[in-house]
Amino acid sequence: MSTQPAPRAETELRLRRYLDELYLWNARVNLTAIPRAQAVSRHLDESRRLLALADPPPGARVVDIGAGGGVPGLVIAILRPDLEVTLIESDRRKAGFLVHAAAVCGCPRVDVLARRAEEVGRDPAHRATHDLAVSRAAAPAPVLCELALPLLRVGGRLIALVSDAEEDLRVAGPAASACGGGTPAAPVPGILAVTKVATTPERFPRRAGVPARHPLGVP
Repeated sequence: MSTQPAPRAETELRLRRYLDELYLWNARVNLTAIPRAQAVSRHLDESRRLLALADPPPGARVVDIGAGGGVPGLVIAILRPDLEVTLIESDRRKAGFLVHAAAVCGCPRVDVLARRAEEVGRDPAHRATHDLAVSRAAAPAPVLCELALPLLRVGGRLIALVSDAEEDLRVAGPAASACGGGTPAAPVPGILAVTKVATTPERFPRRAGVPARHPLGVP
């Protein structure tokens, strides 16, 4: 299979097709609260910005935690068809949309997992195998660190779209450190970044639901 970038016109067509499907399905599955008029700036442009910052090498393995309606993971897959992209979404209706949209938008390298991220993080097929973890507002920063870092190889990075990067920097440090991450950073406004610098201890992630109920480092 060719890993050459798709022509720009073809990529733009696939992105528009994705947005069409997103808002068509949104009438019956709660995929996004963002109005269609803001879709390009909020869904596409934010995903482009994250991808430009992450700049994964050709063929890298990318995982989206709590993929929801496909931002940023599925958009990244459309923009970079060479990447191996795994979309984790425990809601089966949303996961069904992701399977459909990946097929309609011509993304054969996308794998959709209708599972809890805590479960996937303990699966040998996924634990410590990804180069990049991405997310948008899927969980508070300490929870996201516990869910994402076990999935990354040492040297991999978590790069997430967040609403308040400065606040996330304040609270994410203990969880990042506990799970093998370095010091959290905000390389640009609205993005939280953590590099994995050590192997995640076997006890993380904790069982399903515990990270959200008892975030690491949060009293």
